[in-house]
Amino acid sequence: MQEEIRGVTRWRRSAFLALPATVAIGAMATAMVQGALAANLSLTSVPFTLSSKTVAAPQGIGAVMHTVDTGGPKGAAEVGLAKAGLDGICVHAVQSVDLPVIGNLGTWSLNISSPAAATPLTSDQLVAGAGLQANKLVLDAQALKASTATLHAADGSPNVIGAAADSEGIKSTGITDGTPGQFGLDATGGRTDIKNLNADANAATISGAITLPDLAIGIAHGDKGC
Repeated sequence: MQEEIRGVTRWRRSAFLALPATVAIGAMATAMVQGALAANLSLTSVPFTLSSKTVAAPQGIGAVMHTVDTGGPKGAAEVGLAKAGLDGICVHAVQSVDLPVIGNLGTWSLNISSPAAATPLTSDQLVAGAGLQANKLVLDAQALKASTATLHAADGSPNVIGAAADSEGIKSTGITDGTPGQFGLDATGGRTDIKNLNADANAATISGAITLPDLAIGIAHGDKGC
């Protein structure tokens, strides 16, 4: 009996499956570098992590209570930064892939990253335009942690814990769907400095332009981060 040459079939199938992903990733990378793609990482059914070494938000931060649908309603914090400078970013999402006829392809990771500077950037440098720059960055987060966070305030604009979720200060951060009368954090009276940000998120939106030095977008088999 003639032995089946299995290797040829596997390679052809792998190339067929990989081609659409490769083309899509290449197109996304080109579009983002050229500023033609709105950066909306809305993966409401696929939780992901977003991390950055240092974040400086010259116009402060706002936060409200929010609900996301991840296979059912779930509470989350909606956190907004009107403008943010970041020293590096990593977005890491993991999902099990099932295709009709072919079946389960296992667990795959999508990583979107822009590395931190070789010499760590200061908050002043980030505010001046160094590093990754984003406008109206809004996160729907199950958890948001940092090693340190400093929320500055001006004499006439104190930080308010318990501000109305639809207040003008919170709206200025990019959060436009806060429920009137509900609880919010308005810390838009001065700069916010965050070290070692790590967020477990369901969505991240950037309404304005985004600059990503040394952008890398890739997929990997298994749970492999940036």
